[in-house]
Amino acid sequence: MDTLELPAGRIVELGERTRGGSKNETRYALIGALPVVVKLQRSHGRLADEARALEFLADAEVRVPRVIASGTTPDGLPFLVISREEGADTRTPGGWARFGRDLARLADISIDGCPFPVVPAAQFTADHRARLDLVRPLLATALASEIDAAIALISATDRLLVTHGDPGTGNYLDSGRDDVPGVLLDWETASVSPFGLDLGRSAFIALLDLRGTGIPDLLAAAVIRGYLERSTLADELSEPVLRAWITIAGLQFIHGRHTQPLMPERTAEAAARVLADFVA
Repeated sequence: MDTLELPAGRIVELGERTRGGSKNETRYALIGALPVVVKLQRSHGRLADEARALEFLADAEVRVPRVIASGTTPDGLPFLVISREEGADTRTPGGWARFGRDLARLADISIDGCPFPVVPAAQFTADHRARLDLVRPLLATALASEIDAAIALISATDRLLVTHGDPGTGNYLDSGRDDVPGVLLDWETASVSPFGLDLGRSAFIALLDLRGTGIPDLLAAAVIRGYLERSTLADELSEPVLRAWITIAGLQFIHGRHTQPLMPERTAEAAARVLADFVA
């Protein structure tokens, strides 16, 4: 497919694929002279959810792409056309700190009228206990016990926030400037979920070091520092609570890679090793 026709006869000229995108095919594109990004839904994609999320966030105090069009191709493939935003992937502590600060802005968004799925703590806890039961055979006994304890600790959480759900630098465009917010991308898994999940997940993604920086501990510390500097709720994230959220994020990666192995080189066992090193 080289072109995509939008309502009112507008033609999108599709260009090269972007890096990543295990759930969708993402292409740089043009509508006339306007640079855009086109996402074509593949396995496990949820572009209708992302479009709904971006429309809700359009006036929020976070930078997100603008929805230009959405629909279905003649072949029945869901698509989403969004604005192409400026920024770059970051592999430095400074960039990860900015990422943390931008992620913390989500706490300022009211959940009243939010169209995202709501995941109360009781539901979140039950779901993650089920995930642990499924992957327990892959884990050392001590690591499974650490995860059990983490789930128990966050089970009493009663604060729900707008949550990105998959915050890593692959889903963030860094402005390179402390006074200019970056752009948060890929909102398919957005929800209203217990406070702490996004920070825990971003820190664990840093520890995975998917970009091969060689400084995962520094990047994890940077995103935590940036988040806590900006968050109005930082006093609710004690060290034990933050440790629990990073541990739960590790469980999510182990479970996700085990049940949906979208990239063969990223295994559940590798995620388990990173988590074991973290809790040691």
